[in-house]
Amino acid sequence: MQSSVARSEDPVQTPLRPEQRPRRVSSAPIGPQLQVEPGADECDERRVVRFSKHQRAQHFIMMASVLLLVFTGMPQKFFDASVSQWMVNFWGGLDSARSIHRMAGFAMIISALYHLAYLLYTIVVLKRPVPLWMLPSAKDFRDFAQNTGYYLGIVKEKPKFSRFSYFEKFDYWAVFWGVPVMGLTGLILMFPLIATRFMPGVIVPVATIAHSDEAILATGWIFVVHFYNAHLAPHIFPFNKSIFTGRVSEGRYKKEHPLEYQQNVAKQEG
Repeated sequence: MQSSVARSEDPVQTPLRPEQRPRRVSSAPIGPQLQVEPGADECDERRVVRFSKHQRAQHFIMMASVLLLVFTGMPQKFFDASVSQWMVNFWGGLDSARSIHRMAGFAMIISALYHLAYLLYTIVVLKRPVPLWMLPSAKDFRDFAQNTGYYLGIVKEKPKFSRFSYFEKFDYWAVFWGVPVMGLTGLILMFPLIATRFMPGVIVPVATIAHSDEAILATGWIFVVHFYNAHLAPHIFPFNKSIFTGRVSEGRYKKEHPLEYQQNVAKQEG
């Protein structure tokens, strides 16, 4: 990979010497590669590439669509609130808000299908097991117990995480549960006549309740739990840009994912 750095004594960018170029650090034999990039200058910390462009694109589409769904759907659910009336007017009226809500719903479904295709391609074609690492394991339950004990003052050390911690997995599977529920019930509500050709008529009110309640649950989880873990935790505040840039500082990665760092990076430098 070709890159360059700008040095303070030389305003013109010069090619990196071989020893300065980004190094790819191999992981387990069947795993992916972690890429470590040098900083912009001698004082800047090296960075670990954590998210690929496809992962960042999937997250951006999902993030944008969910935010639109929240800010166009909640005013319809709580229509009698004054702020809801203001938001409906902001979107150009009720019909416009509904149209935007539906388009955002289709975008969310497309993002989910994109992710499923990415998983299949990664596992079947590229033979990389990374998606399988999101499956819950016995270590996740031990880590949860140890982390709880740490914050209660029972144990002295936090658990050490590999590529994905148990709360990152929980975030991931919350989406895996929420998207099918919201997508399927949303399609039923959007096309009730078609849905009732194949299902009993009671499916429409059931879908209404499920869609509404899951929306409340998802909104609360995103704006409280996910935002705290991803952006508002003391060691991250005020903003975690890694999902947008794909990169994490080496020091932070070593702290947050020490097991993978030790397996992939430290052994190469040792």
